[in-house]
Amino acid sequence: MSMFSENYSRQTALASVQKALGADLTDGELAVLARSDEAKVRAAAAERPAMPLTTLLKLSQDPSPAVRAGVARNPRADIPEDLRRELASDKAPEVIYALIENPQVPDSIIAKLARQVHKEYAGAARNRLASKGGAAKVLGRLGIATGN
Repeated sequence: MSMFSENYSRQTALASVQKALGADLTDGELAVLARSDEAKVRAAAAERPAMPLTTLLKLSQDPSPAVRAGVARNPRADIPEDLRRELASDKAPEVIYALIENPQVPDSIIAKLARQVHKEYAGAARNRLASKGGAAKVLGRLGIATGN
């Protein structure tokens, strides 16, 4: 099975778990989901904006990359920058891509990823910065040429 199809089926599984979870979970229910034995349930829970920060901190240390990616995808605006910075040094590609795709992740973190040796990350990070308009100036300041 290719990495793409594996990733795709994981995303599909996550989407179905997200649907099953419903929108109106209580804090108690979220806490139970965050402790589930099923990585895909923890991953879906980690994406919830209502998830308490203390739980997100725990989930960001989860052994499953899918769960750490869930934290990286979480749209909460008040997630500490330190936590996102830590996720930016994760070894799992899906965690890095989740950060790059999350509009709430500060550009400073994305700019750091744009300077990565890892070509795919760097390209994806540059594309995100470029899509924001004034990014070419930022990249120029950071000494990153935008090749067209």
